[in-house]
Amino acid sequence: MTTDHADSLLETLTDMQRHEQGNHGWSVVHEALALLMRSGDPALDALLAAVRASRPGISDSHLITLLGIALRGLADRDPEAAGLFRPEPAAAGRAAALASILGRDGAQIAAVVTEHSNSFTAARRFLVPQVLLGAYAAHHGIAEVRLADLGTSIGLLPRQLNNRAVFERFAPDLRWSPEAPPYRPIPLTARYGVDAPPLPDLDWVRHCHGPSAYYGDRFSEVLWTLEQTTPDPPGLRLEALDLLDADALTGYLRERRINVATCNFVLYQYDPATRERIVAAVLRGLAAPGLLLSMEPGHELRRQGARVTAYLDGDTTGRPVADVSDAHCIGTVTLLPASADLTGAVRKPR
Repeated sequence: MTTDHADSLLETLTDMQRHEQGNHGWSVVHEALALLMRSGDPALDALLAAVRASRPGISDSHLITLLGIALRGLADRDPEAAGLFRPEPAAAGRAAALASILGRDGAQIAAVVTEHSNSFTAARRFLVPQVLLGAYAAHHGIAEVRLADLGTSIGLLPRQLNNRAVFERFAPDLRWSPEAPPYRPIPLTARYGVDAPPLPDLDWVRHCHGPSAYYGDRFSEVLWTLEQTTPDPPGLRLEALDLLDADALTGYLRERRINVATCNFVLYQYDPATRERIVAAVLRGLAAPGLLLSMEPGHELRRQGARVTAYLDGDTTGRPVADVSDAHCIGTVTLLPASADLTGAVRKPR
């Protein structure tokens, strides 16, 4: 790994360790990783070089989360790995344990990091596209929404849309400023969810949640939502598709006459050039008028919050339509002026 890559990764790692959200199971691992990086540990250097060679477009934050997830899975059966997620022993002791684990299981960890993506599935994130897409269809007079959720994980979001019971469970914890557009059912006539193979399963999603009471609550919300959305909504299909295959992605959308795509906490996983290629491929494939609605961490997971961006009418210049104070959608959504292009005028408080 080049010096520039190492410096960038260490800077991101340090910021994620100090995240405002606090330690919900990950920051102690980030601390040990940072110490090991600074020491020039050969096993860690070899693992990072292998990942960069296999996935040259991966972002620093995604690489860091995948390392944590791989170790989380290992911790289920390895007491030494489980100790990495506890604040005791001190950081130096955790770093030494991590070096031992990487020396022993580095190939296994590298395989996880190169073959999977972070599939953390927040049960509350659908609230934002539910409200915005309902308003978008009403404002633009769109009678039929054929939707594809890109990077769908286990397909929670396409299951949740238009489920009023799930919406009512979570909506009270999400405030809107100046005010929320009213709840409207989206005129869905097709629902697709796609993710890179191998498609994530529920056990992988569990490993993407930190080992803490906070993340235990978030995962229980996923399980509750799956119960509430069984059986699947009519027409739901989950399919394997690598978003990095631009031609396949464009063709997939065209063949299914998709006119709205959602993408939540997916683009951040790639470097800026790769993100641009994915967006362009999506917009080429969407049926008119075409909307890609993306929610991504505003600071590469270094700080709280997310930015919602709309790509309308084939324009690759995204329009920022909302800021979300908390990526798990427990907080405030602030509508931005460009949201008027999507939903109509931003209303002021009475």
